[in-house]
Amino acid sequence: MKLMSKFLALCLLLSTLAGCGAGVSEGYGGQSVELFAATVGKGDALILKVDDWVGLIDTGRTKAMSRVRAALRAMNVTALDAVFLTHTDNDHAGGLEWLAESDIPVGAWYASAMYTGVKKKHPAVKAADIRNEDVQWLQRGDTVQLGGTGAALKVLAPSQLFDDTDDNNSLVMMLETAQGRVLLTGDMELPEEAVLMGQGDDLSCAVLKVPKHADSDATSDAFARATRAQIGIVSTDSQEKPGTPDPGVLSRLAAAGVTTYVTQDAGLGIKVTLSGGQASAQLVNIDAPMSNVTITDVVPGEDLIRLRGASADCDMTGWSLYSDQGKELYAFPDGYTLPANAEITVGTITSDGEYDLFWNEKKVVHKSKTDNITLYDNWGRAVDVESNGY
Repeated sequence: MKLMSKFLALCLLLSTLAGCGAGVSEGYGGQSVELFAATVGKGDALILKVDDWVGLIDTGRTKAMSRVRAALRAMNVTALDAVFLTHTDNDHAGGLEWLAESDIPVGAWYASAMYTGVKKKHPAVKAADIRNEDVQWLQRGDTVQLGGTGAALKVLAPSQLFDDTDDNNSLVMMLETAQGRVLLTGDMELPEEAVLMGQGDDLSCAVLKVPKHADSDATSDAFARATRAQIGIVSTDSQEKPGTPDPGVLSRLAAAGVTTYVTQDAGLGIKVTLSGGQASAQLVNIDAPMSNVTITDVVPGEDLIRLRGASADCDMTGWSLYSDQGKELYAFPDGYTLPANAEITVGTITSDGEYDLFWNEKKVVHKSKTDNITLYDNWGRAVDVESNGY
């Protein structure tokens, strides 16, 4: 009887040790876990899939929504069970309103319970209001169950309000799955990190979403070691944000045994797969040829944008136009085909003159300041850009 008890105790010990580091849970052995970090410049847009549950963590800037849509398409995602906003910075929240105005179903809206500014102007509130829905506010101690998958997002931070910057009010969550753990950190800087480290949580994970685009004021040596991560994902663009990824951060991660991947090295994004506590990453690039559709004219007074078709008919599904000054995005209608070599005009609410397609915004093209209109294809690539002439 004593031998049997010792045997059972040993089995329990081995089972516990097998789950250490990557945070592997018992059960749900066939669970599928994928994370896709879209290439959206210096910004975050993460697609999380656990079995048939899908969430989007941040959206990047408004102009990046064509890339986010392409990433969703690549992941075969047509609906979102949840959207999480880690904090209010535009490079994380810019696409929320556009998403709310789209036809993509969203099951729930979540955001950090700590933030600076006025609630009614909060990006998540404004987006949810468009659909007459409410935001669920998250802070340390909360848990979001991912449907019937057996997985959950455990909220580790924020636990207090930092009133100087919303970076330090970032939503920090640990994804707990049968295949391993993922630590999602938003733009957490050293002050929020210090609070998190002081709380004594087990931060070990298979995958770390590196805080704040691997900028120099985030990710201490102690934090990097505490994660024991196999893979680190950095979402940034060195041209858009010089100095990222910071060599010091990369060095600290490497010293902790973390293999780091940066979204700017992938055309579409980085796909991470978790299985049995082991993480693997794949750079996903775009092989489709670039179309030669062009913007031929931008007319500020009449608020018109004229385009010329390519040498062959072009399906404009997923294509978009973006105004730098107004930060407004126009999505071409699904199924719309631009005939070969044809000229078309996009007009707005304030347009004078005739047009073929309607952009439901006012004063899109600025009348007195330089305004660049960029045409993005269905992969989120900038095909052409034209100025209003100022």
